[in-house]
Amino acid sequence: MDSSLNVPAPRPRTLALPAEGPDDQWDVDHKLATSWRAQRLGPTVERLRKHILSGGEHSIEPGQFRALDSIAAHGPCPVRELAMAMDVEPSTATRATSRLEALGLVVKRRGEADHREVLLELTAAGRDLHTYFVDRAFDTYKEIFSVFTLDERIILSDLLERMLKSTEHTLARPEAHRWPTP
Repeated sequence: MDSSLNVPAPRPRTLALPAEGPDDQWDVDHKLATSWRAQRLGPTVERLRKHILSGGEHSIEPGQFRALDSIAAHGPCPVRELAMAMDVEPSTATRATSRLEALGLVVKRRGEADHREVLLELTAAGRDLHTYFVDRAFDTYKEIFSVFTLDERIILSDLLERMLKSTEHTLARPEAHRWPTP
C-alpha cells in the first residue's frame, strides 16, 4: 500500500501496452495520474509558461498574457466578454487589463453602437508584444516536441485534445464541484 494515498502500490509492468485486463487498466491509470501529480507535469507546464512570458527583453504576467491573447483572438470587447473568454471574474479581467493599459498595450474606447459600452482594444505595441510571445512559445514548443517523430506528435496532439475535452466535461458536472464526504 502507498501510505500517503491509502491505495495499493502499482505492480511492476513487464507487458507491453495496451493494457488488457482490469488490473492492467488500473496500472495504466495510476501511471498517468502519477505522471501528472508526482512527476509534476502541472507545475512544469506553469514553469514553462513563466519561462516563455519572462524571457528576452519583455516580461508579462501569465494572467496579463491571457487577457492580451483573448483580446487578440476576439477583437475589441467589453470586460464582461473578456472575463467570460478567460473564464475568470470580471474584477480579475479588469485588474489584468488595467496593468496592460498602464503599459500601453491596451486602450479603452467607447462602443460605436452603444456609447455607454467601453471596449478593450490592443494597441500596436500590444499586437507586437502578443506576436512576440506567440512566436517565442512556438519556438519553445518546437524544441520540446523535437524528441517526437511527426507521427508521434500527431498522436500526442490528438490525445491531449481528447484529454482536455474529457477534463472539461468532468469539471462541468455539478458533482465535480463538491468534495465527497466520507
